[in-house]
Amino acid sequence: MKHGESVKTVSERLGHTNAAMTLNIYTHLWPDSEERTQAAVDKAYADQFDDAQPEVDEAA
Repeated sequence: MKHGESVKTVSERLGHTNAAMTLNIYTHLWPDSEERTQAAVDKAYADQFDDAQPEVDEAA
């Protein structure tokens, strides 16, 4: 959703059996979810890659 609510929380508030039920009905309310998820995964991998790189001493 545009305000960052989780599907699980919305599902519980609406009294749905599970988040899948909520998504089947209201998936149009999370239009940018895929892009945000991809960006988060990309950042996590980039951070992990940066952490794994050895420090380079440019003065040497």
